[in-house]
Amino acid sequence: MTTSDADFIPLVDLAPWFNGDTSARAELAATVDSHLRRCGFLVVINHGIDPTVLANTRAACADFFHMPEAEKAKLVPTNDVYRGWVGGGKESNAATYGVDTPPDLKETFAYGTVDVADESLRDQHPMWYAPNLWPDTPSTLQPAAELFWRGARELADELLQLFALALGLEQEHLLDHCRNTTSTGTLNWYWPFTREDPVEGQYRIGPHTDFGTVTILDRQPGVGGLQVLDDAGNWIDAPCIDSSLIVNTGDMLKQWTNDRWRSNEHRVLPPAAGAPNEELISLIFFHEPDADAVIVPLPTCVSPENPARYEPIAAMDYLAEKFAALAVGD
Repeated sequence: MTTSDADFIPLVDLAPWFNGDTSARAELAATVDSHLRRCGFLVVINHGIDPTVLANTRAACADFFHMPEAEKAKLVPTNDVYRGWVGGGKESNAATYGVDTPPDLKETFAYGTVDVADESLRDQHPMWYAPNLWPDTPSTLQPAAELFWRGARELADELLQLFALALGLEQEHLLDHCRNTTSTGTLNWYWPFTREDPVEGQYRIGPHTDFGTVTILDRQPGVGGLQVLDDAGNWIDAPCIDSSLIVNTGDMLKQWTNDRWRSNEHRVLPPAAGAPNEELISLIFFHEPDADAVIVPLPTCVSPENPARYEPIAAMDYLAEKFAALAVGD
């Protein structure tokens, strides 16, 4: 069943966090806690990311994805590090959730941490702090995508502080596990379906949950839209509001909060039969902790009545397993 319910994915104004006093921040934190106990998705406004950065990144993406495949193929990853161009038919997000579906109908340009403060981390954790692969053409992609990564990282850092207050923790408790974040920028192109028709059970992105702590999404509205699964098994159309971003909590934050907060299954539909020419570009920032961070249920989320449901796990071990499941075998 599919339904549309803007109340399920609430609108949250972040202005009180950036501009409000202590009382306003506390009120916002309580509201966010209430929302995330019910649904792990928010639509946020007044988020602080410059709209020009988003527009420039999307324009550079369009120039890149419209290039011949032979040019894009020069940026295919040569190892297990998630960097560069991932062509159509190479990923199945549903596989990370244990669901067997056809490959996702998208192309992706992926890049990792833009600013590595400690260069020794590249040797200690080569998978997570590997250099990025950038095309010579278009020359606009690297600077635009790096600005998007930095803006989203700044927002994620603020959200982690807001979340810490919502969970009754010291404001920088979560942020302290993410000073050397392994966060990934993912730029998705959903091509028009004049190129090929989907087979049964095929999506632009199949049903899945996100791996990490927080996802920040700048999306284009379209018929082939984002849907989120509610507890009753209904697929809810995610609202698309001008100047807003989608923020959702991932599996790692769900585990960190001992299931206090949600990590909802979601998907991106193929375009409807009446809109085969629709193409969309999504800009996504997947926030992850430090590679050596150990995720243990938070003290404010554990009690004698609600004991820890998860064993401690290293962030890099958890994420490596998920990334391995993402790829479709040749």
